[in-house]
Amino acid sequence: GMAQAALGSAGLHFDELNKLRVLEPEVAAQTAQLREECRAFVDKTAEFQKIVGSLIELVDQLAKAAESEKMKVL
Repeated sequence: GMAQAALGSAGLHFDELNKLRVLEPEVAAQTAQLREECRAFVDKTAEFQKIVGSLIELVDQLAKAAESEKMKVL
């Protein structure tokens, strides 16, 4: 609003918790962008771990299947 614009021109800005901070808008924007990038990285890492987990399960199943095939041969 107008109050925030007036404060902004004085170099004062509210963060998301409505705390008054002396923070340049560019710095705030970079911080928000970095936070988003970190969140995306964490999400990708979690997804990667799920995929690796699935692969390990698959390899395990294949090993068990191969083992039971060997038993049939014997």
